[in-house]
Amino acid sequence: MKVLFETVSAFGTVGLSMGITSDLMSASKILLALLMFVGRLGPITLFGITNTNWGRPHASTVSYASENVLIG
Repeated sequence: MKVLFETVSAFGTVGLSMGITSDLMSASKILLALLMFVGRLGPITLFGITNTNWGRPHASTVSYASENVLIG
């Protein structure tokens, strides 16, 4: 339960701890640091980055209306 609390707290960048971080192995501390980084960026931001074309041109979905305007 304490490990789950640490994990959710790291992902949510809450800053709370149950005091077990110092007892964790180095790999677990690195995983918590990565979770903090991902939680700080935000899942929506990460999802948006993975769905971009990264500089490749894409077809425009914008179309402009055209009309003949009578003046006078």
